[in-house]
Amino acid sequence: MYLRDPKTRAGRWSLAPVAALAGLVMMLAGAALTAVCVLTIAYPLRLAGQPGLLTVTGCLTEGTGRQAHTTCYGRFTADSGAVVDRPVPYDGSLRVGARLPVQYVASEDDCYRVGVAYTGVRVLGIAVGLFGTVAGPVGIAQAVELAAPRRAARRREGRLLRGVWRVLVVLFKSLAAVAVVSGLISLATYLLTD
Repeated sequence: MYLRDPKTRAGRWSLAPVAALAGLVMMLAGAALTAVCVLTIAYPLRLAGQPGLLTVTGCLTEGTGRQAHTTCYGRFTADSGAVVDRPVPYDGSLRVGARLPVQYVASEDDCYRVGVAYTGVRVLGIAVGLFGTVAGPVGIAQAVELAAPRRAARRREGRLLRGVWRVLVVLFKSLAAVAVVSGLISLATYLLTD
C-alpha cells in the first residue's frame, strides 16, 4: 500500500484513516479477547461448574490430518461423590484410564481442566486483550493528531498525547510482565504435569 509523505497535509489526511481503522480494530479485538478470557477463567479457578474427577474410558478421533479432532469420554465423579450416569466429553487427547481434576458444566455438557497452567493461559489472554483495548484508542488519537489542520492544535494535542503515552508505557510494561510471567508459569506447569 502506497502512503504519501506524512509531512504534507495530503499525507496526513491519507494516514489518518489508516491509523484510526487500525486503532479501532485493535480496540475491538482486545475487548473481545479480554471478554472471552474473563468469562472462562472461572473454570480453572474452580469458581464455576461442579468440581470432580474425570476418568477417561475412551477417545474418538474424527477427521484426518489437520482436520483431525479428538474428543475423549469418561466417567465424571463429583467431589461430593455424585456420579454422572452417562459419558462426559472432554475436548483433547488423553490416554484411557487417565484421571484428571476438572470442572463439569452440565449446561454445556463439557469439562474444563483446572490448575495453574490453565489459569495462566487465561491471565495471558486477559493481559494481551487489555493491551489491545488500551492501545486502540491511542491509535485513534494519533489519527486525530495526524489530521489536525493547524499546527497549534497539533502541538496542543501532541503535549496531551505525550502525557498519555507516558502512562500507557507504564501500563504496557506492566501488562507485558504479567503476560510473560503467567505464560512461563503456565508452560512450566503444563510440561511438568502432562
